[in-house]
Formats: sequence, structure tokens, C-alpha cells
Amino acid sequence: MICLEVQSKIIAYIEDKLKKEEKTDFLNHVRVCADCREELDIYYTMIEGMRQLDGNLPLSKDFSKALDERMERELKTSKHKKGFLRYSVLAVAVLVLGFGIFAYANFLNLLHEDEQKKLKEAQGEYYFSNTFDSIIFEADDGERTLNISISTEEETPTFYEKVRKYKVLR
Repeated sequence: MICLEVQSKIIAYIEDKLKKEEKTDFLNHVRVCADCREELDIYYTMIEGMRQLDGNLPLSKDFSKALDERMERELKTSKHKKGFLRYSVLAVAVLVLGFGIFAYANFLNLLHEDEQKKLKEAQGEYYFSNTFDSIIFEADDGERTLNISISTEEETPTFYEKVRKYKVLR
């Protein structure tokens, strides 16, 4: 803000009619500009003194101190609100990011489980038959043997049929 803008808003500030952003800009300018601060002191002393006289209140001894306290209180409130807003936005961003990571990990887990299920279905009994036939169907001590006759005219028994026949022989 420039000095002319600040000086035009002095009365609005004293009557508490400035918007939050305007008030913050106004106060930041008044803190560094001695001319605008002097102008604010004059108007504040005059207007607050008139209010106190009109309300039959005891007249304040130090209007400048009261103005300083009001300005500091309003600046702190403004800073706290900005800080709270920043931390709130940051917290929401962290939560959204965390939820996104969690959802992505779950999606990958579901995708992996689905692929494993499809692999097992595709491999079926032939995979296990070729892999474990020699282990499962070995005879114990030579006493029992598994005689599965496979003829070209008959269908080849499935892995599970071989297992059932083996269990019957045991």
C-alpha cells in the first residue's frame, strides 16, 4: 500500500470496517511509515477521545499505548490465522498423499493377487503333474506299486485321478 491509500483508510480502520487483507496490509504499512503512523495517532486520539466523552467514560491517559496494543493484537491474530491456514492446508495435503499411497499399495496388492490366481488357474494340474509325479508316485519299499495303464485309445488320467488311485493303493 502507498501512503495515500493508507491515509484514506485510517477512519475505516479505527471504526473496524476494513477487510482482513486490507487491515493486515494497512497495519504492516503503518508500522514502517512514520508519517502514516503519526496521522493514525492523531485521528485515533481524536475519535476515541470523542467516543469516551460522548459515552461519559473516563478519558484515557495514553491513546498511543492503546493504539499500539490494538495493532499488535490484530497483527498477532492475523499471523495466527495465516499460520493455522498454512498448517491446515499442509495437513490436508499430507493426508491426501498418505491416502493416495495407501490406495496405490492396495491396488498393487490386488493386482498381484489377481495375477497369481490367473497363473494358478492357467497352470492347473498339468504343472503339478509334471513336477511331482516322480515324488508322489514312488513305491514304498517296493511293496506297492502304482500301475496306471495308459493306452492310446483311453484318455490320459488327470493328476487328481492319479492321486486318488495312489491313495487307494496305500
